[in-house]
Amino acid sequence: MHGLGLIKSLAERERELAKKLEEARAMAEAKVREAEEEARRLVEAAEAEAARLLEEGRADLAKEVERIRLEAEAQAEAEARRVRERAEPKLEDAVRRVLEEVVP
Repeated sequence: MHGLGLIKSLAERERELAKKLEEARAMAEAKVREAEEEARRLVEAAEAEAARLLEEGRADLAKEVERIRLEAEAQAEAEARRVRERAEPKLEDAVRRVLEEVVP
């Protein structure tokens, strides 16, 4: 009779351990799902930040390109004015000489 009680006790203990094992498995699966969800959120946040930084970089690049274009345009206009200012007296002198030759 003592052996039957021991078997029942062991069977009960086995059921308890199986139940605890199942609970632990379910908890581990829930933690894995939570970790996967958190990882997904982190990846999405990183991708969004990367996209924002890329767009910001493009905007900065466009501004810098425009600044350089305007600066180059201003330098070209200034150089054109300097060339005209230097050439104008020479052109006037050349026109005067030609007219002196043509019209005595």
